[in-house]
Amino acid sequence: MESSVSEQLRHGRMSLFQIRAVAICLTIHMLDGFDILVIAFLAPEIARQWSLSPEELGVLFSAGLAGMTFGSLFLSPLADVYGRRPVILLSLVVTSTGMILSAFTEDLTGLVAVRVLTGLGIGTVLASLATIVAEYASDRRRAAAVSVSMAGLPIGGILGGVITVYLLEHFDWQTVFIFGGLMTGLMIPLALAFLPESVDYMLTRPAPDTLGRINKLMLKMGKSTVTEVPMVDSKSVSVVTRVAGLFQPTLRRQTMLIWCCFFLTMSSLYFAQTWTPKIMVDAGFEVSEGVSIGILIQLGALVGIAMIGVLTVRLSIYATAAALMVVGFLSMVVFSFNLVNIDIVYVLAICIGLGINAAVVALYAIVPDIYPAEVRTTALGWAIGIGRSSAVLAPAIAGYLLGVGTELTVVYFGFAAPMLLAAIAVLATKPDKKKEERRKINGPFI
Repeated sequence: MESSVSEQLRHGRMSLFQIRAVAICLTIHMLDGFDILVIAFLAPEIARQWSLSPEELGVLFSAGLAGMTFGSLFLSPLADVYGRRPVILLSLVVTSTGMILSAFTEDLTGLVAVRVLTGLGIGTVLASLATIVAEYASDRRRAAAVSVSMAGLPIGGILGGVITVYLLEHFDWQTVFIFGGLMTGLMIPLALAFLPESVDYMLTRPAPDTLGRINKLMLKMGKSTVTEVPMVDSKSVSVVTRVAGLFQPTLRRQTMLIWCCFFLTMSSLYFAQTWTPKIMVDAGFEVSEGVSIGILIQLGALVGIAMIGVLTVRLSIYATAAALMVVGFLSMVVFSFNLVNIDIVYVLAICIGLGINAAVVALYAIVPDIYPAEVRTTALGWAIGIGRSSAVLAPAIAGYLLGVGTELTVVYFGFAAPMLLAAIAVLATKPDKKKEERRKINGPFI
């Protein structure tokens, strides 16, 4: 029966119900994109009002990423135990609360604390969103569906930049946080009403009402109903056991390599996203121009994500990710030598987003291809968490380097170089065994 359900989802046409599930995840990603990047857009104004040094800004940038790291590593695996949907709903509550509380802080310490809380919610939800999309998409559309959903992050960044510019012209920076928190809060009832639980999760965690729930979802998707559910005992499976499962002989090599890819790529990504708008202001440009650079990076990400769908028609997702990483490396290096001509800077900002941001989206699409449903959210959560750990360090290290007067070309090259290493690692990540063999885990939880 499990194969019957899985086969219908993997090989059938995507129904409107499945597309709606992707759209809900896309919307949540948009809100997360706003909530993640708002601090980069507000940094010049906050730094001016509170007289923050580059080192202090680095700590502020890293705070939210630290929360995201903890959420990805230790809370997102709970989705494999309690379900994707409950974890997503709880994460939205935490993120909304953190954003609203940010508006009422009065010093750096308070803002750092609530940014950690905000990051905790975002880091917990990202893996579950990508997993639901991957599990509801057909094999043919999986990479495209994950890419479209992940496009919500840069779309949210673009809208966040535009909204930030408008709100700062008419109100104070606290209003921006309140706006983001309220919008995230409004998503909670929508997700409660329209976001389905993962069928794959229900198959691996059967309950007395599982058959009825699955058949109800199958009918909504226009699929054939089934007559029985295999009763798989997974009650004893702990988070620790699931993490250990990532290092089974058939998965160990891919796990280590994909962790390297996330670690290296996200160090470049979060340096570029958090510091570039502030660096532009320090270089003599207006705050609005600095925010515009941040917006264009996200616009480039959208272009790159669209290119993933085109490139994967002829190239594997692994080769596509490597190509994007090389583009990101070259764009960052050239960018650092052209901080005088704003028109050139705008073009290069788009190229940075096209390369780095889209490469991260490609990595999100790779993870579900490697791991089975039993550990899929755990696998993606830990990959994201490992990546976030470098993202926590990158803004703080950049703040220190800029504070001691390091040349911008040196700083940018230092954070661009990991993209080349990631390109090599992602090509080595592609499994050389058949997918059916890769999906067999001989751990104690099967």
